[in-house]
This record gives sequence, C-alpha cells and structure tokens, in this order.
Amino acid sequence: MYDFISIYSDTLHSKYIRTEVLEKYLVSNLKFNKESNLNFFKEIGGEIIKINGIPANSRGNYAYDSLEGVEEINLIEIAVPWKIEDDSKKEVIDIASAVAKHFLWMIDES
Repeated sequence: MYDFISIYSDTLHSKYIRTEVLEKYLVSNLKFNKESNLNFFKEIGGEIIKINGIPANSRGNYAYDSLEGVEEINLIEIAVPWKIEDDSKKEVIDIASAVAKHFLWMIDES
C-alpha cells in the first residue's frame, strides 16, 4: 500500500514540462533510476520509492494504458510505502520539495 504525494504546476494543471527535462533532473540530480518512460524509482531506507510523470486534465484526473510516447506532463506523483520509517519519509518529503522548487510547482497538501 502507498500514500501519494502530488506535485503540479497550478490549480488548473495548465503548465507542462517536457518528459526529457523531468528525466534528466530525476536521474542526474536526484539519482533515481529509470524504469520506463516517465517511471522512476529509488531505494530509500530499504523501501522502493516510485515517481511517475503523468499527463492530467485540468482537474488533475488521468487515465492511461501506457506512458510511451507522452512528451509533456503536468503532474508528478511520488508513491510512498505506508510502512516507511520516519527518517526515510523525511527524505522523500525533501525530494518532493526539491522537485517542486526546481520546476516552480506546488505540492498538494491535502
């Protein structure tokens, strides 16, 4: 089971970033591994943390069979395992903050 941290441009999800820009930042700066197009992972505290870039509609909703061929995204979700330790959870929150700051996006506080 996972909790999710959502990061997005604004309340209407109106700003996009190129997939290659997200990939370069996550892999080069935050040392995530690429699993497939717009799917990344990193082990933190013995748990696998996943980040997905997603094209969403203006309400933040989405549905997709595959992210292959997607060139721009307007939503980033970080999957955080429920059983993660507090120290590791803080590291994940720091990653979410770094991503939001880098792209000048916001973290969903709900």
